Amino acid sequence: MIRCAYRFGAVACALLPLLATLPVAHGATASPDVSEDTSLLYLSPADWEKQPAPRKIALAADFMRIFCTDQTMTPASLADCLDRDKANGALFERAIACASAISAGR
Repeated sequence: MIRCAYRFGAVACALLPLLATLPVAHGATASPDVSEDTSLLYLSPADWEKQPAPRKIALAADFMRIFCTDQTMTPASLADCLDRDKANGALFERAIACASAISAGR
């Protein structure tokens, strides 16, 4: 339990400065032209829903390469969690919560 709490704290501490520098997207709507080089960081929840499954897995893998320390987690499990998690909020925040929940469950 302490190890999980430490891991979560380490991830949160590492990501906090990055969160402070992200652009705020209040009232953002789904953009009609999400390009292939778009990161999960900049997708709205509506844009995420429009992505085909292979693209969602690629976006999850890109996110995990930068923000996840759990090497046993698969991009498919993160994409599945994001598909099931319908919480309000930025997709990036939901991805962090999903990654933490998946890591804690191991």
